[in-house]
Amino acid sequence: MIFQPRGLVKKIIMIPSRRKVGHGLFEALMKKGRFYPTEHFSCRVFFSGVGGPAKFSVVVPKKIEKSAVKRNAAKRRLYAALRPFLPAAKPGSLCGFFLKKKFDGRALPFLALEMAEVLKKAGIIA
Repeated sequence: MIFQPRGLVKKIIMIPSRRKVGHGLFEALMKKGRFYPTEHFSCRVFFSGVGGPAKFSVVVPKKIEKSAVKRNAAKRRLYAALRPFLPAAKPGSLCGFFLKKKFDGRALPFLALEMAEVLKKAGIIA
């Protein structure tokens, strides 16, 4: 076990589970969603007729990261980058982000900027 002092560990705050896309909605998102490609990820957006909060999903394929630990860490970082957009998101929208390339923690601010651009282009945030 590696010792890490408490002050040096950054806490990653994810989005609530009620704001994540479930299995049934994910299929609708994949079939009917509009596609928005960027350099680091692609995005699918679908506006369901049902009200309720906007829901998001992050997918990191095994082609990108072989290790489940690294895939889950990347998902946690991307969900944390999505958190500031939750209050401004249109109700009833579904959005899925599919990572294309490996990234390290330093690239996270750039990914957040790309997310903001895609969400504005798709009409999820104003």
